[in-house]
Amino acid sequence: MDIILFVLRTLFLVFIYVFIFILLIYLIRDLHNTDGPAASDVAGAQTGDGPAGRGVRKKSGFGALVVESAPREYALEGSEYELTREIKLGRGPNNEIILPGRFASNRHARLYLRDGQYWLDDLGSKNGTYLNGKLLTGPAVLADGDQIRIGDIIFRFVRWGYEVESDHRMRSGAPAE
Repeated sequence: MDIILFVLRTLFLVFIYVFIFILLIYLIRDLHNTDGPAASDVAGAQTGDGPAGRGVRKKSGFGALVVESAPREYALEGSEYELTREIKLGRGPNNEIILPGRFASNRHARLYLRDGQYWLDDLGSKNGTYLNGKLLTGPAVLADGDQIRIGDIIFRFVRWGYEVESDHRMRSGAPAE
């Protein structure tokens, strides 16, 4: 009887240690995945100088979100996030752009490309998403220069296509607008 009790106790301890080991592996993977790639995987194009990364390495033809205003402690002002076909913004680690603000929901908003236009959609956030100062009540098409406010962070939407058109007009001799 004593030997059975000893074996059961030993097995129990082994299972606890295996469980803790597996838990640590998952925690380390999660920390590794949210410690930098979150900002750079957004568009795969952060340069990484500074806490949030500054500047966009290359222009893919899609566009960017530029942080116009954010509290100083976030160290985000001036950061640029190159856009891909779909970007999720929020406080949670599964977003492409992770927002440090306490007014951002875990899954706050998303930008997505549809028929050559970017759309902004609030994902049921508590504090809402604002487009050009107005509360977003449904998906909306974005235009170059639009302001997006999530909590106390203000982004400016920039479309590279407009810059390319301007460059082309300048080179062809057409008057710039």
